[in-house]
Amino acid sequence: MPYQFTLYDAFSGINPMEKSKVIRFICDHTSNSNRQSVQEAVEYAMKLKPSFGGFILTVEEDRQLIGAIVANRTGMESYNPKNIFVFVTIHKDYLQDKALVHATMQNAIRYTDGDIAMHVEPDNPALKLYQELGFKAQYLELRLPNPKASAVA
Repeated sequence: MPYQFTLYDAFSGINPMEKSKVIRFICDHTSNSNRQSVQEAVEYAMKLKPSFGGFILTVEEDRQLIGAIVANRTGMESYNPKNIFVFVTIHKDYLQDKALVHATMQNAIRYTDGDIAMHVEPDNPALKLYQELGFKAQYLELRLPNPKASAVA
């Protein structure tokens, strides 16, 4: 059976059951993610929180979720890319299926308008595929955890 791609956005909406399914899938199949950050990205994509929107692309085989991409629009175009793929998640049993990963990324790219950013761990096995699709390393990201949260009164 062929893969089934589904696009969710602010216009099509997403029902609560599908939303929970996507959040659970991403949490179960993405390292270094927590439920709160996944839920926030999903809600921004669907404009359930004030945002510029975005979309969620899912891929299923035999009605089982095997991949999901959550894309948020940034509201910027010159300094930062207009879009960011916040989560690109493929079920571990399908990671070696390069055609599936490629098709999923190509579908997501087709739904964007403007530049796209994504954060990728340096040892991510899909890094080469992303580069083959045209993604280029541009910056090293540095983060400072909220300094006010750790300040001593």
